Amino acid sequence: MNKVNKHIRKGYRSLKRRNVFTILGITTAIIFFGATGLYILDGYYRAKGTSGILDSFWWALVTITTVGYGDVVPHSTLGRIVGLILMLSGVVLVSLFTATIASIFVEKKIKGGEGLESLKVRDQIVICGWNQNGEKAIEGILIRDKNGRYPIVLVNELDRDEVDSIQYKYGERGIHLVRGDFVKEDVLARANISRAKAAIILADISDGHSLEKADERTIFGAMAIKSMAAKVRICAELINQENKEYLLRANVDEIVIRGESHGSLLAGASIAPGFLSMIKALINNEDDNKLWGVLIPSKYVERPCGELSQYFKERWDGLLIALLRERKGIQLDDILSDDVTAIDEFIKRKFEESGKDFFGRKGRADFIINPPDDLPVVAHDRAVVIARQELGEISFIDKFVGQR
Repeated sequence: MNKVNKHIRKGYRSLKRRNVFTILGITTAIIFFGATGLYILDGYYRAKGTSGILDSFWWALVTITTVGYGDVVPHSTLGRIVGLILMLSGVVLVSLFTATIASIFVEKKIKGGEGLESLKVRDQIVICGWNQNGEKAIEGILIRDKNGRYPIVLVNELDRDEVDSIQYKYGERGIHLVRGDFVKEDVLARANISRAKAAIILADISDGHSLEKADERTIFGAMAIKSMAAKVRICAELINQENKEYLLRANVDEIVIRGESHGSLLAGASIAPGFLSMIKALINNEDDNKLWGVLIPSKYVERPCGELSQYFKERWDGLLIALLRERKGIQLDDILSDDVTAIDEFIKRKFEESGKDFFGRKGRADFIINPPDDLPVVAHDRAVVIARQELGEISFIDKFVGQR
């Protein structure tokens, strides 16, 4: 109900700003003037025993809208003068009204094209900022979400030509744009960040932003998103390793640091030919086999990993390579003393009064790579599998990246 009221108030402000109500008021006044004038000046209606004033209002309405059915017409000279005034007024006022309404829709369309309109999408994946990895991020999402269940929203300050090129390239998916600086809460609000499934923050170099300042903007953007939507999963890109601790404090879920693994990849490539090509093929979606993160069927909970591995092999022709085990995130009760005191009650009440979830429900995740066959599967574990196809309804995007 609050959402409906919000839209009504927004529509009212938009109409008022364009003087639509003033035009309607003037039109109503002229209709009243014409109907009353005809009723007083033209005694024809009373003489015929008709309803009089109702016929006069009907005549005034169809005259000012230039419809003119002809079923009611003035017969006196003064009545016809009143009709002439209504006809001339109708041409002007009706034109003004239709032009004003049309301008509202045109402006809305232009704002949408320019990325200035608030989005109504939900369960979207928001890509904040832009660099050379932006298109790879989009392609990775498209591969793992072939049904288009999760809209893609770009929040950046790219030139219009660049945005047009991106939207044209992925036109069949319908990429949404919100133009603006993603570190600002009003811009994130236009992207409907509170309803998002996940957010990806790229090291931003759009609109002339320097790479040296990219990490600073990434940190500010992550803090802004978490303050507005603590449950949205954030994956962020960093340039410098030393800035990682700031994102950890902001409770960012996944952090990718440029060049962090380059040395290890090169070392592996020097010893094992084809190693680097294989890793690149998996990461960049260049091979039919892809990495999938999936929920584990409940019947395998508390059962050995060997049975789970056999299930993925037989059912999906997949290879279980790791378990993801989530650590419980810090909660309010963890920072309060064991004995409930007045101070503890005061702290708890203040957090509740704020109306914000400062702690969230999610903790950090640990990977158990190549889990032993006899390792028991724990409730809420998730599996990382290499397979050629999306694993049914428990895909990476649906249940892993976007899960709240």
